[in-house]
Amino acid sequence: MTDAEQMRPGPFRAQESPEQQETREIDRWMYQFTAQLAHDMRAPMGAIFMWAHVLRATDGGGENRAAIDAIEASARHQSRMLADVVDMARALVGRLPVDRVPAQLPPVVSAAIEEKSKDAAIRRVTVEWSEDQAGDLGGWMVKMDAKRLQQALSCLVLHALASTQGSGRVTVRLARRPATRDAELRISLPAGGMEPAALEDVFQAYHAGGLDLTAARPDFGMGLPFARAVVRLHGGTLEVENQGPGGPLEFVVQLPLAEGAAG
Repeated sequence: MTDAEQMRPGPFRAQESPEQQETREIDRWMYQFTAQLAHDMRAPMGAIFMWAHVLRATDGGGENRAAIDAIEASARHQSRMLADVVDMARALVGRLPVDRVPAQLPPVVSAAIEEKSKDAAIRRVTVEWSEDQAGDLGGWMVKMDAKRLQQALSCLVLHALASTQGSGRVTVRLARRPATRDAELRISLPAGGMEPAALEDVFQAYHAGGLDLTAARPDFGMGLPFARAVVRLHGGTLEVENQGPGGPLEFVVQLPLAEGAAG
């Protein structure tokens, strides 16, 4: 049995009511439908790329080059979005493959922040990132699929940016959890708190907790449940610490350090 299979969550939580189980089964069907739909849309995207290539090859004078460049850029962006949707849907039904190998965690965190740097600039949000010094040779070694974990952390960063209004800031800090010595990553919003009742839906797909969805990013609908699913596939946890409306809010990721790295 692979690591992913061992860590794969079951379809339902323990002691759920029949109504809750039915709701989760509907969600499961929705995830599968979303993955299939995104997969099927790749074929027409391929046709767009092909015909853009034909247009470029026959545009001897270059009069239409700007239009062809715009078509190809839009098609590449759409292809990336479709790939993200497929990954999110597969993660939420426990079918996302992860290839876990020992790797250092800080570069993955830095890459996730850098991936959303343009979003931060557009929203005029400063991201402050720091890590505690790891004195042992193992450092921040975690058994991970770096690509998948970066995807998950990018979703958390984007959600934090979207939840910070105006010229705000988001802090990201990596430290050792005192009780277990696991790696603990905290993504903090100084004034991102919400009503306690809203926490019940924060990790449900397409529940955005009152966020502005006009940006039409797939991360908003499935980003948080995707992030939690990926973290769980790595043997970790993702929780929210909330101090209520107007107070601070933190996403807390805990990941087990690889053997020999706990120091």
